[in-house]
Amino acid sequence: MTTDATPGSPSQAFAFIVCSVDGFIEDGQKRLDWSTAEPEVFTWNNPEARHNPRVSAMLLGRNTYDHFADFWPSEAAFNDFPKIAEFMRETPKHVVTSRPESLPVWNGAKPVDGKNLKDAVTTLKETHDDDIAVFGSPTLAAQLLEQALLDELRILINPVALGAGTKLFEGLGRRVPLITTSATTFPSGNALLTYTPQVPQEGVPA
Repeated sequence: MTTDATPGSPSQAFAFIVCSVDGFIEDGQKRLDWSTAEPEVFTWNNPEARHNPRVSAMLLGRNTYDHFADFWPSEAAFNDFPKIAEFMRETPKHVVTSRPESLPVWNGAKPVDGKNLKDAVTTLKETHDDDIAVFGSPTLAAQLLEQALLDELRILINPVALGAGTKLFEGLGRRVPLITTSATTFPSGNALLTYTPQVPQEGVPA
């Protein structure tokens, strides 16, 4: 995945998830206060941010979207994380939900029917020049991974063991072989691992 999109090149869908070293994305009390990330990791669409592709749109699960819609439009977000908050506000947001009527209004967010994710992802790729980002949204990410709809998987591992909580890719229905394309460590101890999912071949069990 490249930092600058080439005109006419197809966009890709990638997932970015923060997890603990023992594979949890939140602790047993649904808290995220243990997670940390370098500002560079979250500086999307900045040509100087060597770790990040350009992003045209976000595809989010409902719980993640509700959390984002509560925090990122806030004054605190713009004071503490102005560039990220602006990115979150301006980037088109597509939300997989079975309750579109109750979707919190946030700068033109659009509901997506999760019954046909393949069509949804294909349409997003065809209508956006740059990449489609799936942030957090562990259930959605597992579904996309299972259906071979992710082109890249980016996992930021924090050096903390939680012991219990929500597992990364909980509910994944099949084995998905991955190719490691990069591994980057940071002074904090965080490690950013990037994978390319292998597309299952017909007749070969995954």
